[in-house]
Parts: sequence; C-alpha cells; structure tokens
Amino acid sequence: MRSKCAEGYDMRHNRLQWMGEEYMMEELVDEQGGRLATGRQYQREAMYWIGYIYRYWHFITGESSRRISMRAPAKVMAMGYPGFHTEDAALAIDDLMRVAKERGRPHQKRGGR
Repeated sequence: MRSKCAEGYDMRHNRLQWMGEEYMMEELVDEQGGRLATGRQYQREAMYWIGYIYRYWHFITGESSRRISMRAPAKVMAMGYPGFHTEDAALAIDDLMRVAKERGRPHQKRGGR
C-alpha cells in the first residue's frame, strides 16, 4: 500500500489497475527487487478482503493508499476481518476508521482523572 505500484493504482486513469492479480503481483515483486516482504502472514481469505477494502476505501474517499494504510495498517485490518468481513464494505470502512482512531488514543488509567 506504500509502494510505487499502489501509488500508480490510485491514479484516476491507470490502465494497470485493470490488469489481473498475477500481473499486479509481478509488478510489485519487480519493484521490490525480486523479494517478497517477510513477516506476519495472513490467511488468503483475509488478505483478499483486506485488499478489496483498501481499494474500495480509496474509491469512495479518494484517499491515497499510503494514507489509508497508515490509518488502518494490516494489523488493524486483520483484527477487524472476523467481525467486519460480512458487513457492507462502506460500513466496514466506517468501523475500521473508528477502531484505528481508538487504537491511536493514549491509554487512560483506570479510575484516574
């Protein structure tokens, strides 16, 4: 979501965004110098939903992929998947924005002022 590929897909008229998933992955791997990212891996179904929601979010708000992924990183998206994946996409995005906002708040002490 923070790659040059994603930046290109955010453009209003980028023919590459209509290419198949294999081509898109090939472009991303090429951009990364032939390496795929390492780290946490998510279930295939969750990744499909996360990618769909990121794209849908961009289309309805016009926000860049980079900004969206900063507001709701993959960890937040994965946490939301079990409860939100059966919701309407726009409602899921509203819920993800709320969760991301809540996670950004400093923790308050119990019983404190």
